[in-house]
Amino acid sequence: MTATTVGIGTSAADIEFHYDLGNEFYALWLDETRTYSAAVWDGIDPAEPHTTALPRAQRAKLDLHLDLAGAPRPGTGGTASTPSTGLRLLDVGCGWGGLLAHAVRTGRAAEATGLTLSRAQHAHVRSLGLPGVDVRLEGWDRHHPERPYDGIVSVGAFEHFATADLDAAGRLAAYRAYFERCHGWLRPGARMSLQTIAYDGVAGGDGPVGSFVAAEIFPGAVLPRLGEIVLASDPYFAVTTVRASAEDYARTLAAWSARLLRARAAAEELVGPDGYHRYRRYLRACEVTFLRGAATLYRIGFRRRDEPLRLPV
Repeated sequence: MTATTVGIGTSAADIEFHYDLGNEFYALWLDETRTYSAAVWDGIDPAEPHTTALPRAQRAKLDLHLDLAGAPRPGTGGTASTPSTGLRLLDVGCGWGGLLAHAVRTGRAAEATGLTLSRAQHAHVRSLGLPGVDVRLEGWDRHHPERPYDGIVSVGAFEHFATADLDAAGRLAAYRAYFERCHGWLRPGARMSLQTIAYDGVAGGDGPVGSFVAAEIFPGAVLPRLGEIVLASDPYFAVTTVRASAEDYARTLAAWSARLLRARAAAEELVGPDGYHRYRRYLRACEVTFLRGAATLYRIGFRRRDEPLRLPV
């Protein structure tokens, strides 16, 4: 496929509006893993400096998702559901390759494929020269693997799988199409993990914060609700784990905001004063959204059903 269109969900142009602002800009305030999603802060002292706390929390998140996807920890060998020869992993929405790099460098995956619609991210992952990693400028709806995967991870991409102009039935159809494709890509008994922001204490994205984010930060994206995810996945996957962690995203956003504030001069050189202030407003507004309970973060584990269920309509 080209990098200009995608059949389902946010367009490549809207993805690039956000993610292709510049690798150097994001490097100023993300941690060394270049991970642009909520970290796992369990057991990390709030007083620990962001320089060490944020990368530790992000690696904990990466390991959690690899656990949910069935990737064996180093030295544990394989199980009935995870091959001892090394996991073949798919990362849908791989970003700057943080999970791909962690998976292959720690031996938790022998082969890994990453999908992104951002040309800047694609170029960055390719520049890493990660052994066993294939990164593709490709949407999930156009992906056709040569052989099945042993596990799938998707962190922070599900928000782009439907668009705000779809009604409830249209969103459900888009989400169900994703889970159907994942079922077809995975070998029997395989597992999958998903991390997504979702609506919680509000019905939709109306209001000043939602309108600002939709217009200035993430055009074309829409948040799901937990019920939509469960209903869409049910024919193809059994849910094994659901973890709600709004506080994890609030703390991550606070860390990013503090890092961006310290890097203000460099950020303004890269994206201008307006770009800097736009992202500071975005990070602070989203932090408040999680603290107030309007949105939450879900980390969900799935097990592939051997055969899709034929559920009554």
